[in-house]
Amino acid sequence: MEQQHLFEEKGETLIIYLPEELDHHAAGVIREETESLFICKKIRDVIFDYTNTHFMDSSGIGLVMGRYRQVRYLKGDVYIVGVNEKIARILDISGLYRVAKKCENIDAALQDIEEKKGRRKEK
Repeated sequence: MEQQHLFEEKGETLIIYLPEELDHHAAGVIREETESLFICKKIRDVIFDYTNTHFMDSSGIGLVMGRYRQVRYLKGDVYIVGVNEKIARILDISGLYRVAKKCENIDAALQDIEEKKGRRKEK
């Protein structure tokens, strides 16, 4: 698989720009690459950007669930942004929206993360 997806770090947040097809092979590559980022960096929140994704199978659901399990112990969240109707239906049926926050775009997710940081500091 070519480097169709990119990773971007913003503080303790990892943004994952997903490829057009999120199948078993692509999910495996992304999983491997994010594992090393989780080991080397302090990642608290993950944003999955589905803007360019037109196909996803159950491997994509597993990828999101795996990252959720990694961040929940750090009181982090998983965000899903940029989904089209087809992907939104898959995510809804799978129940992923019970563990992941849905936002319109990356900026909205980053704003929610900043507000969450502010609430943590107030406590």
